[in-house]
Amino acid sequence: MPSRSRYSLDVLNQRYSRGQLRFQHLDLRNLSLEGIKMPFIEFVDCNLQGQNLIGAFMPGGVFSHSCLHKSKLNWANLIGSDFFLADLSGAQLNRAMLSGAKLVGVNLQNASLKEAVLTGSDLRGANLKRANLRGANLSNANLQGADLRGADLTGADLSEASLVGTLMPDATYVDYGVELLPAGSE
Repeated sequence: MPSRSRYSLDVLNQRYSRGQLRFQHLDLRNLSLEGIKMPFIEFVDCNLQGQNLIGAFMPGGVFSHSCLHKSKLNWANLIGSDFFLADLSGAQLNRAMLSGAKLVGVNLQNASLKEAVLTGSDLRGANLKRANLRGANLSNANLQGADLRGADLTGADLSEASLVGTLMPDATYVDYGVELLPAGSE
């Protein structure tokens, strides 16, 4: 595993303003990126553990293979972002905008996603054990193979969500979907 470089907020801002969008193997712990505006930025295999990203504007961002354990992403705009195999365990994503986000294989165990907007998001194989999803909008989300055991889905919108292969909060397993058609339809 390559060693991670330490960046200051100034260096990160300078490189981004010069057009650099992709950052790999960075250690950005203990920096505050609260309210930062960096659409389409890519953090690949970076350490953002405990990061303050409250209110960040990062639509289309990439956080694949990155650690965001216990990070604060409340009210962040992360629409269409890619978190492939990222660690968001214990993170706060309350009221975050994650519509269309790719969260395949993401660890969201014990994360708080109260009132988060996850419409159309891809959460296949995501670990959502004991996650707080109160009032979250998961309509049209793909939750196939996700683990929701112990998750709080009170008031969550799961309309049109794909739940095949999902472990539900009560440990039941959704093994297939049944679509009933009215009589006489094809």
